[in-house]
Amino acid sequence: MLDVRIDPKRCLAYGRCASIASGAFQIDEETRKAFIDEEELGEVTTQQIFAAARACPTQAISIEQFGRRLYPQIVPPMRGVEKAEQHIPADNDEHS
Repeated sequence: MLDVRIDPKRCLAYGRCASIASGAFQIDEETRKAFIDEEELGEVTTQQIFAAARACPTQAISIEQFGRRLYPQIVPPMRGVEKAEQHIPADNDEHS
């Protein structure tokens, strides 16, 4: 079973999730935030859930299964970038 969550701090109520997986994702008229209808969530396909999450421009929707994050995946920074960004003085650089 998937654990689907919406981060209310990130949600800006674009409504893309609700248009893709209507019923499962809805927009609260008062708070203007998306919320998940747990009963309806079981009625939509896994593909619809992932499509709704991918469509969210603020990545407010996260999906986990068995404690492992499936979406959005957290990508660690590339190794070696720090070294590439360091200034390497040329032979003719003068520093006093």
